[in-house]
Amino acid sequence: MTNLPQDTKVFNFIENIDYTDTFSTELRQDSDIKDLYLRFVNTKSKTIDFLMSLRNKIMSIFGAKTVINETKGDFAVGNSLGLFKIYYIDEKEIISGLKDSHLDFCISFYKIDNKVLLSTLVKYNNTFGRVYMNIIKPFHKLIVKNMLKNLK
Repeated sequence: MTNLPQDTKVFNFIENIDYTDTFSTELRQDSDIKDLYLRFVNTKSKTIDFLMSLRNKIMSIFGAKTVINETKGDFAVGNSLGLFKIYYIDEKEIISGLKDSHLDFCISFYKIDNKVLLSTLVKYNNTFGRVYMNIIKPFHKLIVKNMLKNLK
């Protein structure tokens, strides 16, 4: 794990953070941040599909939001890409996230030189959010690391 970049804008979109992590990967070739982000969120594997399907079935019982695999509008601030609403875009950082009844989270997708850093910041809105995050944390870390590897 690594640290959030000093000049990240993610703190403008989430407060009272209860959990954070940052992972990174080195790129073999330079790419536009939007292209990298789209490749990241569109990463598919049987493991990821299975885990997300299981998560959605369980979370729908509790009334939480589940993944919608469609883009609403163009790739622009205020529009959604799957489950994530896009909050901020510039040449080196894309911030997206979700506000739900049990927790709020933001993702900072940050590109510097030939490296991508992905930071997840979570605010628990209730006890269920805390319990949920503690259960999925190992899977979250595994999925993020695998998805980042696919960007190389």
